[in-house]
Formats: sequence, structure tokens, C-alpha cells
Amino acid sequence: MVGAVAPPIPAPSPPLQMVYVLTVYNKRDKQHCIQIHVHREIPDGISVPTELQSVDDYPDNQFTFSVKHLAPISLTCLMPPSYLSHHPPYFFLSVQWLDTVKVSTLCHMLESIWAHQSAQEVVFEWVQGFTLSHLGFDGGIIIRMSDSTMAPVDARVVGEILSVEDVVQRLINYDEEQCLETFIRGLHVCAICFIRENTTDTVYIGH
Repeated sequence: MVGAVAPPIPAPSPPLQMVYVLTVYNKRDKQHCIQIHVHREIPDGISVPTELQSVDDYPDNQFTFSVKHLAPISLTCLMPPSYLSHHPPYFFLSVQWLDTVKVSTLCHMLESIWAHQSAQEVVFEWVQGFTLSHLGFDGGIIIRMSDSTMAPVDARVVGEILSVEDVVQRLINYDEEQCLETFIRGLHVCAICFIRENTTDTVYIGH
């Protein structure tokens, strides 16, 4: 499975980035471990063309859906005592909607960022590098079987090797969960009487 670049489409509203950080400090070793989860919200949605494995009964294996929320990119960093002065953070990277080869490429991108600004704070720059434009997905994401299934995988990549069908289902499930959560947190105006109601008096229908 691979997330590949889709043909350009009209630009949607800019994606919103939400970053959640958990920091753990080991007093004995004097080391920090940071877990960062980068969530993407695309108000106008992003197109996801999909190529499923074809079978004889269903030769047309392509379909397209859209999501407004992408499952988070998870970055775990361990700060060695020599961080900033000599070494970058040790890190592990997980992206549910990318295959391991593409995530390996992201690992190399993080290394490149450190190489260009060594001895400087780098984690913020790493997180900034997770924008859709830097990932090459401005026009949408294509989910399909990878052409590089035998390519080496970086040891810092964390995650399962999933089928296209599993990735699609995870994307849809996560998007539905986040849309429902957003609905529950909000106030809504009735289209008939124009009265603003909270979610205890309204029903979510997924539109």
C-alpha cells in the first residue's frame, strides 16, 4: 500500500494542524522522551482515490472518497544528553495511512533537516515538515498497493503492514469518529426555525 501524489484539484481551505505533546523525564538517566501526535483537519475535505485489489467478479477496483480528518502522524523522540551540541533526537515515526517505504522516506527527510541545522532545536522543524504540501499531497492522496514492496524499510518506522482495504477502512472510521466528536462539541442552528441548539437536542446524520 502506498500514499501517492494525486492529480491537482482546486485548493481547499487550508488544513488545520493540531499537535498534542506528551513529555516523560527520566531522572536517573536525565533524558527526555517526547511523544508528538500531529492531527490534520481539512475543513473542505481531501480527495482519496483508491485502487483496491481487483478480482474477477469486480474488475473495476477504483473508487474515490473524501475525509476531513487524517489519522495522526506519531513521532516519538528520545533526547540524548548530547542533543543540540552533537546529536539529533533518536526517533520513531508512525503514519497509519502511508506505507512503510513512504514513512522511511520521511525518516530520511527528518535526518536531512537536522543535517542542515545541526546544533539547533530541530523537533519543531520536524513537525512543521509534516504539512500535506511537504508530503506531496496538496491535490489529494491515492491509496494503492506499493510498487516497492521489497524496498528496505527504515528501522525507525513503527506500524503494521496493512492491506489497501484496511487502510481505507481506518481512514473512514477515524474521519467519522472525529466528525462526530466535532458535532458533539458544537452548537447548531435549526434550518427550519433558526434556533441555536446544543447537541443534546439534535441528531447527527453525517452531512
